[in-house]
Amino acid sequence: MNPFFLFFKKFRKYSRNHIIKASVLSIAVIIYSVFSEFYIENPVPSSGIHSLFTSLWWTMQTITTVGYGDTPVYGLLGRTNGMIIMVVGIGSLGYLTAGITSMLIDIRLSSKLGDRMATEKKHIILCNYNESTKKVLDKIKNDGIDIVILNENEVKGDNEYTFVKGSFLRENDLVKAGIKKASSVIIFSREEDRDQMAMDAETILSAMIIRKLNSGIRIIGEILNPDSRIHASGFMDDIVIKGDVSSMLIYSSIMIPGIPQFINELLAGNNIGEEEIDEGYTNKTYREFVSAMEKDNKIVLGFRKDDKIELRKLSDEKIGSGSYIFIKN
Repeated sequence: MNPFFLFFKKFRKYSRNHIIKASVLSIAVIIYSVFSEFYIENPVPSSGIHSLFTSLWWTMQTITTVGYGDTPVYGLLGRTNGMIIMVVGIGSLGYLTAGITSMLIDIRLSSKLGDRMATEKKHIILCNYNESTKKVLDKIKNDGIDIVILNENEVKGDNEYTFVKGSFLRENDLVKAGIKKASSVIIFSREEDRDQMAMDAETILSAMIIRKLNSGIRIIGEILNPDSRIHASGFMDDIVIKGDVSSMLIYSSIMIPGIPQFINELLAGNNIGEEEIDEGYTNKTYREFVSAMEKDNKIVLGFRKDDKIELRKLSDEKIGSGSYIFIKN
């Protein structure tokens, strides 16, 4: 294991233990100081401490070395006690400050090294970092969606996402990435010079583990070999075959010149939307609904029924509930 990582582990354990000790010590010093100075100085008529709140005020300005001087202590016993409080109080406060500083360093280091539990909820987890991941990340990170990247190697970037170091095949690492609270997970294929079926098998195995940990999560998987689709379909909600879309766009360009650019502009321009079918239309036919939407300048592309998308149709069948996908005006 990396020597720096071992040092970080020890430092983290040390900082967590000592911040608790420092907090307990500081609280104990404050409590002792408030009550002891009050009972010692209260009987002295010229003293400035005649209430517990005033004693607390004197304590805080003493141990923080502010020393306004507006609360005088005149008794010999009170001053002797005050000198002890000054020494112990300043030391305990410095101890606490050092503990908090080390905790902040710990948070920063753990975030950089990916060795911390993700705290996000309803977030998207991106498993494995490659060029496809980077392109997807660039698209969604500006949409206000919390993102967690789970990768075995460090991912350098900004603070717009959380990096968790680990494998998409290990339950503990998936839990650390917040798989039980996530809304979606995208499993990207690894960029390695290995057999495609073997790499797809890892992707499918990961989907099985994720489904066991969170049965309601949406799983999107990238596979390399089209023959793997039949095995992946039982565990993934959406399957993307790497290079498949590009091949279809190239073929479409032969048949309809300019179609790839048109589709890219359509998808990149945030021109496609999805809305629930209003209750007032549930008894209408598909034909009537499409006609009504076109009058509202919405071109219907398809319908989502039971989490499956059907292409637009113009039948006299009742549309019922669900949602529709359309091109925005």
